[in-house]
Amino acid sequence: MKSEGSDHLAVEKERVETNWQKRLERKQLYLRYGYDQDASRKFILEKCLPLKQPLLEIGTGKGHMTILLAENTNKVLTIDNSAAEQEFARLNAAAAGVLGKVGFVVRDAAELPYPDKSFGTVVSVNAFHHFEQPFAVLAEMIRVCGNKLVIADFNGEGFAIVRRIHRDEGGEHEEKCGDFSIVGQYLKEQGFTVERTEGHCQTVYKAERQK
Repeated sequence: MKSEGSDHLAVEKERVETNWQKRLERKQLYLRYGYDQDASRKFILEKCLPLKQPLLEIGTGKGHMTILLAENTNKVLTIDNSAAEQEFARLNAAAAGVLGKVGFVVRDAAELPYPDKSFGTVVSVNAFHHFEQPFAVLAEMIRVCGNKLVIADFNGEGFAIVRRIHRDEGGEHEEKCGDFSIVGQYLKEQGFTVERTEGHCQTVYKAERQK
């Protein structure tokens, strides 16, 4: 007779595998539209390296960047205001074998409970356009960042592809805020040295505190 524990493990394993398969299918869909998510994330990761600990990610989403960060460091603390999204991310992290490296926190990133400069690296990828209060979140990322902040979002090419996919699926891509281009100037005003680069479907700002 199966124990309740073994039943739970079997269900969890099935959920992990099913969720991972959906992730792979979604990645192939984006690729057919011209967006190589792996190439895009690797480009962003290059701007993040070396990762100075502790590491904070803002905007977990379904955990795609979280996994890549966890594969390149000892521990990632990741924040999202959606418990449902973080559950997808947890399943993805389990499938990728990095679940033990990730701490998941559900809260509003506009109010972070951490001391000033308490994280060596702060990363946010494709989340800025979802924020209700983008500059309140950015101010908090700056406050808790001790050394390096990398923030990326879709460029014109990336947004065009994502919007087209959502339209073709009968929906609309959520975009709550606009001008990502002013992020670089804002970071400079806060005493960071800023490098802006354009990659595959992405604009990336890498900012480091001036010593």
